[in-house]
Amino acid sequence: MLVIEGELDRPRSIDPTELRRLPAQIDDVSALVPGRAGSAVWLRDLLAHCGLKRSARFATLASGDGKFAISVPLQPLLERAMLVYRKGDAPLPVAKGGPVRLLLTGKVECEAPEIDACAMVKGLGRIRVTAEREPDVGHVHH
Repeated sequence: MLVIEGELDRPRSIDPTELRRLPAQIDDVSALVPGRAGSAVWLRDLLAHCGLKRSARFATLASGDGKFAISVPLQPLLERAMLVYRKGDAPLPVAKGGPVRLLLTGKVECEAPEIDACAMVKGLGRIRVTAEREPDVGHVHH
């Protein structure tokens, strides 16, 4: 399950297979992120579906095992983030970052001031939208 919580009118838990029913599907991720494959949905549409509050400024992206979490500014995520949940006709395998992996369009670098490449979380299990930045877990800033 992917837990979406925080500064939302309708927080929820969603099974990765349910992502397929959301609007604004991306049928071919490779058209936007060369070298990657699969089907995805825009994060902005998922958060809109959950009723994103005006107070939301950051998002903490956490792995399903709880060993990694990174808090990043929300605006670049709304512009560039997608949730990959399928590869071909099957769910995204764990070996490829499944069951849900966050990818960003465009050039992404480690330690970039706006959004870090580490925001591309594999095995995404929780998205917590917040008004303030939260502490990272398992991520070291250099």
